[in-house]
Amino acid sequence: MLVLSGCSSSAVKEDGKYVVASIDGKNILADDIYEKLSSSTAGKNALFTYLLDQLITANFPVTSDMKDNASNIVSNIEASYKNQYSDNDEAQKQLESALSSSGYESMDAYKESLIQSLQYSEFIKKYVKANFDEVFEDYYKQEAPRYISMIKVSMSDPDKPTETETEKLNEVKSLLKTDKGFAEIASSYSDDDSKSAKGNLGIIDSTSGLKDSYGEDVEKAALSLEKGKVSDAIKGTNGYYFLYCTSTDKDTIKKDLETIDIDSPLLVYDSYIVYLAFNTYELKYSDEKIEKNVKEIVDEALKARSEEREG
Repeated sequence: MLVLSGCSSSAVKEDGKYVVASIDGKNILADDIYEKLSSSTAGKNALFTYLLDQLITANFPVTSDMKDNASNIVSNIEASYKNQYSDNDEAQKQLESALSSSGYESMDAYKESLIQSLQYSEFIKKYVKANFDEVFEDYYKQEAPRYISMIKVSMSDPDKPTETETEKLNEVKSLLKTDKGFAEIASSYSDDDSKSAKGNLGIIDSTSGLKDSYGEDVEKAALSLEKGKVSDAIKGTNGYYFLYCTSTDKDTIKKDLETIDIDSPLLVYDSYIVYLAFNTYELKYSDEKIEKNVKEIVDEALKARSEEREG
């Protein structure tokens, strides 16, 4: 980044080469820095990341909607900390600690990163919309998405349930063996927020984050449950869970995902999609070495993608 953006017409030169720093009277040249960077994978990746950032900035400028979206997220986070800690000073202290541990100097810095993420999402969204059929086919094959419904029986300590909690768990188990529908049981007995939707969690895949909300075992069961099957009771975060796979129908899932928004799993399931999107733009390079190095990074990534899918 220093080499690419730090050299202006007024910069100091030595034998026609840009000087970016001087130590004990010895000049450090931009050309020498770039030679060392371009000889390593880390340096090439840094170059690609810089060019990608410039490409996205040029084609997907910050909008008022992006700013509003980021501001709303920040406000919700701040409100959450204030609700969690009765003392405002303590809430601010904990928030600043969380930001610092995540690598942010301030909430403004975090907000800026959110805006950049929204720009990135627009970049990927454009590619997905233009190549929807191809992307969906790959998504369906790689992720095996399915519709999952859930019943949660909350417990203060799942390892030591109270008598009342055990009675409710056994009652749900008994009801699931009857002709009573899963949705009906969920709407009456579930302690999860999905209760109002009769337990329906929607389309589930590895990007859904079930592990974060319910525990690793719940996520593992959800991603492997066959159509029409109900799981056994699964011990998870703050309780036990029953899962029901209502459908894995490809056409239904495709129809539900046709509207590409920022929450679409099609934007995040494939870590290589950024390279596919990058290749749809025609960049003009004034330096053949830069062009060669960027092309190597992209080609290597797409080769790895292909090998993963063949495997």
